[in-house]
Amino acid sequence: MRKITGSKKIGHTGTLDPFATGLLICCLGSYTRLAGLLEEKDKTYLARMILGIKTATGDPEGDIMQTAPIPEFVSKLDVLAKKARQLTELPVPAYSAVKVNGKRAYELARKGEKFNLPKRPVQIKEVEFLPWEPNKSDELSYRCKVGKGTYIRALSEWLAEQLNTIAYTTFLRRESIGNITLQDAVSLDDLTKDNWFRYQLSYKKVFPDYTCLKLNADDFAKVMNGMDIAHSNENNEKYILLKEENICAIGQRMNNYIHPLMVLK
Repeated sequence: MRKITGSKKIGHTGTLDPFATGLLICCLGSYTRLAGLLEEKDKTYLARMILGIKTATGDPEGDIMQTAPIPEFVSKLDVLAKKARQLTELPVPAYSAVKVNGKRAYELARKGEKFNLPKRPVQIKEVEFLPWEPNKSDELSYRCKVGKGTYIRALSEWLAEQLNTIAYTTFLRRESIGNITLQDAVSLDDLTKDNWFRYQLSYKKVFPDYTCLKLNADDFAKVMNGMDIAHSNENNEKYILLKEENICAIGQRMNNYIHPLMVLK
């Protein structure tokens, strides 16, 4: 992306597992400061799991650690979907990018080192199981909408546990981040130095729940120095503050003022 865009500073809005595909939003230049806001947004995934097999990594890249019988499960899926939406925490996979004493967990796991990762709070907003195919009796696919920090590999293992078996995730695709979907995306292979700017997303689409406010010269100077500006609209809480058509700050209303929470310089 640096070579394509010419921007030295690029950030993304949430790591994808090596075997996974799908949406990754990139922020360029000073907009990298907005990546944290996008990471907080709900994400939608399409996942497929293989029942009866457990791998070391929870995905196709790990060695098979265990096998188990697959009991009848189709009749239990509606109840399981409701139960999944009540989940409040899930384990963090050992093969993950979480840091343990300054090192990535997957680096320690590959070396065979033993360590414990605490469970992480999760929000499972939606779970929908796709129609089961009898000719692929060991496969189960589902689509889910989850909050920040949810490992789908861990969710698949939990779902299998509720069905009295084991599983690993064999396919994973991120379909949306907040209001942005795969329909808004472009394949990295199709991006060039000549066309990448055509795929820039408008701030109104990325932050549909924010009110956009264009600043005059005086208010712009105040905001860039971290000062509040007067504003009487009490119906809105979150603001994108603009200098012409460029985002210069993220603001929040406090009484009759807007306080700049984040200034982009």
